[in-house]
Amino acid sequence: MNHSRVLDTLVKNLEGMAYRCLHDRHWTMIFVSQGCQELCGYAPADMVENNTVSWEEITHPEDRPRIRQQIEAAVRSGQRFAVQYRIVTQTGQVKWVAERGIAIHDEQGEVAIEGFIEDITARRATLEALGEAELRYRHIFEHASEGIFQSTRDGRYLAANPALARLYGYESAAELIADLGDIERRLYVLPNRRRDFLHQIETHGAVLNFESEVYRRDGSRIWISENAHTVHDPKGEFTCYEGTVQDISERKKTEAHLRLLAMVFSNSNEAIIVTDGDNRIVATNPAFSVLTGYQPEDVMGKNPRVLSAGTTPPEVFKEMWTSLQQDGAWQGELWDRRKSGEAYPKWLSISLVRDEAGQVRNHIGSFIDISELKATQERIRHLAHHDTLSDLPNRYSLQKKLEQAVAICKRNHMQMALMLIDLDRFKTINDTLGHQAGDELLIQVAQRLNGAVRESDIVARLGGDEFVVALPGISSPADAAHLADKIGREISLPYQINGQEQRTTPSIGICLYPGDSTEIGDLLKNADVAMYHAKAKGRGNFQFFTEDMNVATTERMSIEADLRLALAHGEFLLHYQPQLDLRSGTIVGVEALIRWQHPTRGLVPPGDFIPIAEESGMIAAIGDWVLEEACRQLSIWQQKGISHLRMSINLSSGQFLDKTLPIRIHELLASNNLSAHLLDLEVTESMSMASPDESISVMKTLRSSGLTLSIDDFGTGYSSLAYLKLLPINTLKIDRSFVKDIESDPNDADICDVTVLLAHKLGLEVVAEGVETEAQLKFLLSIGCEKIQGYLISKPLAAEQAEQFIRNNRPMADLGTIDLWSSAEPSELVPDHAKA
Repeated sequence: MNHSRVLDTLVKNLEGMAYRCLHDRHWTMIFVSQGCQELCGYAPADMVENNTVSWEEITHPEDRPRIRQQIEAAVRSGQRFAVQYRIVTQTGQVKWVAERGIAIHDEQGEVAIEGFIEDITARRATLEALGEAELRYRHIFEHASEGIFQSTRDGRYLAANPALARLYGYESAAELIADLGDIERRLYVLPNRRRDFLHQIETHGAVLNFESEVYRRDGSRIWISENAHTVHDPKGEFTCYEGTVQDISERKKTEAHLRLLAMVFSNSNEAIIVTDGDNRIVATNPAFSVLTGYQPEDVMGKNPRVLSAGTTPPEVFKEMWTSLQQDGAWQGELWDRRKSGEAYPKWLSISLVRDEAGQVRNHIGSFIDISELKATQERIRHLAHHDTLSDLPNRYSLQKKLEQAVAICKRNHMQMALMLIDLDRFKTINDTLGHQAGDELLIQVAQRLNGAVRESDIVARLGGDEFVVALPGISSPADAAHLADKIGREISLPYQINGQEQRTTPSIGICLYPGDSTEIGDLLKNADVAMYHAKAKGRGNFQFFTEDMNVATTERMSIEADLRLALAHGEFLLHYQPQLDLRSGTIVGVEALIRWQHPTRGLVPPGDFIPIAEESGMIAAIGDWVLEEACRQLSIWQQKGISHLRMSINLSSGQFLDKTLPIRIHELLASNNLSAHLLDLEVTESMSMASPDESISVMKTLRSSGLTLSIDDFGTGYSSLAYLKLLPINTLKIDRSFVKDIESDPNDADICDVTVLLAHKLGLEVVAEGVETEAQLKFLLSIGCEKIQGYLISKPLAAEQAEQFIRNNRPMADLGTIDLWSSAEPSELVPDHAKA
C-alpha cells in the first residue's frame, strides 16, 4: 500500500482534528496523530513504528468482538461507520471513545480504515446520567399512585400515566388518550369547570388543589384534585399543561360525613354534651342551651353535676358509672334543673370514647326533656283503664276494681250489689241523630251516674250503651233497690242535645254477692240476664236476678243464634193484612208483615224476634229482604190482574236513614216492573221525630220519586206539630192503643177524633189500625176516618189467602151492617201487635 499518499490525504482532510488515525482491517495502526497519546497514554511511535501495543489491545476486551464485527461489516459494505466502545489507557483508566471512519482502497486495492477517534467519556457519562434520570422518571411516571398528564389548551391529552387511566376507568393510558379527545365534553360533570381551570392556569400559570367532580368511563362519578402548571419551550412558547390528578372521593365522603355530623350536632333536637376524660364539659350544642337555658360559656369546663336537680336517687348514678365502666354505655332517666330553677325529667344516653391505649378520652351524652312523654305515658295509662268517651273505668279496669271489691266484701263478710244498666231507645237516637249525638247522650248519662252514687261505689262503662254500677258494703237488697230507683229517675230526665230535647230510660239488672254468685264473671252474666228481663217487662225499670230469668235469657240467646241462620235458610215469609177503604167499601191495599217459620218452633210471631233482630244488628238485612219480597209479590198480583192494590211496607230506623234506600227501592221497582205510587213506606212517629230535619230531607227524596209515605203509630211519639206540618207524608195511621178503647174511654175517642180532624186539616188521609168491633168501625165512620185495618176485616194472611180474599171482596153498600170476611169471631182473634 502507498502509505505516504494516504498520509498526505489524511493530513489534508483532518487538519486541526485530534486523535486522527489510519489502520488496516486488522487494527494495525498505520498512522495516528499526536492527540492519541493524550487519549490513551501511548505515543504514536509505540503503536506505529515500534508496535509496542496494538489498538486492539487497547480496546476493552468486552467490546472487541462487537467492534471487530462492525468494522468488518463496514469494510464489506464500503459504507461509513460510527461506533462507540471503551478503551483501557496506559494507566488502566477506562474511557469511552467514538470512532467514525470509512474503508478506503489504495492503487493496489488494499483496504485501510480512515477516520478519527474522539474521547466521549464525559459526554457518555452525561448521557448515561440522563438515561438513568429518564429511566428513573419514567419509572415514577409509570408507577406513580397519582395520575400524571400532559394536555393541550383545547382539551386533548398528550400523555397520561397508567394511574390516570385506572382513575378514569381505562385499561391503558393509550385507551384513555384515544377516548378522551375532548376533556371538557367527556370529563367534567359541571360544564363550566373546565373554563374555571383554564382561567386559573392562564392567569397564574398554575392551579393548586383544583377540585372537580368528573365522569369515569362507566358513567360513575368521582371527585378529583388537580395540580398543574404551564410548560414553555426555551423560547417561551406554550408547550402544554402538565400536572397530577388525585382521586379525593373518599376524602369528600369523609368531609361530607363530618359536615353531616356537625350539622346533626348543631341541629339535633336532642341536647348533646361532650366531656373530656376528667368529665369536664368541653362542648355543647344549641339544643342544650334551648333545653337547659345555659349558654356554653356558663358550663364549659364544669362537671355536668351542676345541671342536677338533686332529686335523682344515688343508686341511679352508681348504676350509671358501673355500666359505663363495664359496657361503655348507659341509658336512663335523671332529674335536672334548668337555669331558671325549674326541675324536669330527662332521658339521658351516655357513651364512652377511648383512645388507642384504651383510656377514656371523652364522654358523649345526649338527652331530651321527657316531661311531655311522662305526661303522655300517664295519659296512656289512664286511657288503658278508662273509657275514652265517658272517662269512666273501662271493662279492664272494672275487672280489677271488682276483684278488689269482692276481696274486701269476702274479708269483712259484706254484701255487694252489681247493676248492669242498658239505655232504652239509644240505638234509635244514635241512628237517627248520628253518632255525635249518641256520644253526647252517653257522656251526660255517665255524669248523672257518677252524681247518683257514693264515692266508694264503682261506676264503669262496658261499651256501647251499657254501664255497670257496683255497690260494695250494702246492708240489704233494699239498698240496691233504692239506688236503682234513684238512677232510673235521674237518667229518665230530659237531655238537651243539639238544641233538641231527647229522652231515654234505663233497664237495670241487679244481682247480689254472694247470694247470686261469688265469681265476677257470673255476677256480670246474671246482672245481664236481669237487665234483659227488665227490658222484657216494658223497659225503664229494674229487676233482680232469679233463676227463671236465666232460663229466659238462655232461650233468647237460642233465638238469636237461630235468627242468624234464618235468612240464609229461607225461613222468613210475609203475611199481608188487607186495608179497607170506608168510602168505597173495597180493599185498596195490604200491609206486609213478616213471619218466621222456624223448623222446630213453628210460626214465630214478630214480637218474639224483631226486638232481638234490632239489638243484634240483623234488622237491616231482614228489612231489605222484606222490601224485596213485598215488591216481588206485588208484581205477581199485578200480573194476575190485581192492579189497584197498594203495598204498605214498614221501614226500620236503619233503613230509613240509609242514603242508598231510594236507589235500592228504584232498583226493586224496575226489576219488578212496578210503579212507584204502588208502594207506601211506613215510618214510626218516634223515628221521624228523632231528627226532624234529617227526616224531612229523606222523606222529600223518597216522595219526589213517586212513593207515598205514612206515619205509623201516630200519637205515641210526642210529635211536634210544627214539624208534622212540614213532613211530606200522605197518611197518618192511628195506633191500635187508641182504637181499642174508643167505645169506653172518652179520652181515646177524643184523641182519634182530633187526629182525624188534624190530618184532614193537613190534607192527609187516616188509617186506623187494630179495628176489631163494629162499634169501633161505626165511630171511625162517624169522625170521617178513610181507611181501616184489623181483625174485623181480616187477620194477616199468607199470599195465596190474601189474593183469594181480595178477589172475593165485594163493595159494601151499608157499612152499618158489616159482613165479616174472616171466619173467626172477633173475640177469638188475638190482635197483631208487632210489625216488621
